[in-house]
Amino acid sequence: MDKNHEKAMLDLQRLLKTQNFKSPEEMEAFLQQYILDQKIPSFDKEALTPEEQAQDLVYQAQGCDDVIEADKLIYEALEIDPECVEAFEYLGEMAGSPMASLIFFKNAFLLAEKKLGEKFFQENKGHFWGIHETRPYMRCLKSYAECLYTLGQKELAVDIYFVLLELNPNDNQGVRDFAGLHSIELAQWDRYKKLHAQYPDDISAFHFYNQALFLFIQQGNSEEARNALNAAKQYNKHVFHMLPSRKALPMLPEYYGIGDKNEAVTYCTFAQPIWKAQAGAIDWLTKSVFK
Repeated sequence: MDKNHEKAMLDLQRLLKTQNFKSPEEMEAFLQQYILDQKIPSFDKEALTPEEQAQDLVYQAQGCDDVIEADKLIYEALEIDPECVEAFEYLGEMAGSPMASLIFFKNAFLLAEKKLGEKFFQENKGHFWGIHETRPYMRCLKSYAECLYTLGQKELAVDIYFVLLELNPNDNQGVRDFAGLHSIELAQWDRYKKLHAQYPDDISAFHFYNQALFLFIQQGNSEEARNALNAAKQYNKHVFHMLPSRKALPMLPEYYGIGDKNEAVTYCTFAQPIWKAQAGAIDWLTKSVFK
């Protein structure tokens, strides 16, 4: 979800808090009015709490083309609210090294965790992300895990991916793609099998090609492994040809579609080193390619 949409959702949440609905139907009618008009009003600064004022400054910074001006807005946000989660998230995204990003994202998700509170986690575990105020926490925790992985703390990164999936099994963030791939990388077979079984109807390159790799590692050139590889090829043929290639991969795309080349680039960017690290996996794939 892009930042403009996130800002609109935040304003909608603020708007809902000002209302006193008598019934769910009344709330639904109210929401439909704004959905149809596509005009969700912003609030004047005077009507906002310091926390909300800081959040709005961060959203301004995210839409700012001038880096210096954006930085000023972020530090203004932190002066208003030193515990502004979104400000630390922004600094994590802009940091010049994985270690610096790690520190900012850790500050961010710990602050978000504190604001939500232990009771909130107990009552809403399994439904995160659908509750808008959880999203900064979920984003920052995922980013923190990605930094850990980059810095070589792979086991801890995977642990966090599974925490995210417990909080939000619907997995709006696509965490299961990386949880599965890196479970294979770390030979966490029980974790991988449980995860694969949890999402049997998945349609993605990660789902199909991870399963083919897993079965090859476990069984070698078995009929089941070959069938899984054929299913993966039928789903996205681009991955099938890109994985064994020695050519440099294109830049990681911002978006991709089901079964398209951008999805193949995304999968191969993360999975190619893991396939190459498994003895015989690329040779097995290559022989399948040229049959």
